[in-house]
Amino acid sequence: MLKILLPVDFSECSDAAVTYALTLAAAEPGAHLLLLHCFQDYLTEGNSLEPETSLSSTEVVTEQVLHRNETEAQQQLDELYNSILLKTRAAGQKLVLERAFMYGLPEEVIPAQLKGYNPTLVVMGTKGEPNLARSLFGTIVTHVLKEITVPVLTVPRMYQGAAFRNVLYATDFDKTDTEAIETLAELLQPFNASIICIHISDGTIPADSEKLAALRKKLQHAGYASNIQFRLLEGDDVAEALLELVNRENINLVALTTRERNLLDSILHPSLANKLVLEANVPLLIFHSKQKPA
Repeated sequence: MLKILLPVDFSECSDAAVTYALTLAAAEPGAHLLLLHCFQDYLTEGNSLEPETSLSSTEVVTEQVLHRNETEAQQQLDELYNSILLKTRAAGQKLVLERAFMYGLPEEVIPAQLKGYNPTLVVMGTKGEPNLARSLFGTIVTHVLKEITVPVLTVPRMYQGAAFRNVLYATDFDKTDTEAIETLAELLQPFNASIICIHISDGTIPADSEKLAALRKKLQHAGYASNIQFRLLEGDDVAEALLELVNRENINLVALTTRERNLLDSILHPSLANKLVLEANVPLLIFHSKQKPA
């Protein structure tokens, strides 16, 4: 069963993420989708107002603004929920839709919510517009990625499509690559997508070729290699090489595996994180390895 946790902040970022999540859910009848809004008004940061305390005129106004913002956020969540419900029912889609309004910072609420909901996938938007309140998106995505082990799919704000024709899996020969690619293939099976499994070599071509051949053999044995291409490219800048390939091959989705609680390791080093998580023009699916960094 596909269970998607979808944090929303009602921006263009979450609009793109909602569209993408619904496309995934539509391919699997009976899929579950939880809309999660984390309410944290900027006025409350570092200054918690107690109701029983005698309030000054300024504090009274602040409390009124907080209540208004909270009410508006709850209404927005209800409107989004009802809109999705009407849309999916009109399309005959069998979607189990839920909503949750939680208080607190997204980077704290989302990991806690995972324990109770137990989703198979988290879908989040990126490139949120800056505002006075804390944005759910942008760099918060990287904070969330460090704290959870569930696969995370990030969707750029300006991404318009939801196609899964050409998918790129970037491997750094993690021990859990086989499991990640199998999960990816199963997720994309309804879309008949082509997967390109690629490694950017730093110059050790013979050794990397052997590792790529071994990965292909494992996937063939598991029955997942028939629709997967395996390529080895040489390049000094992993990020640039991947982004160039994304544009050249008309890639619709990039997937990769990171090692446990360490986004700055191996294939997802700082420059690549910056380019792919915050700057890429296509969605990025991130799996989490249990392998400890070397």
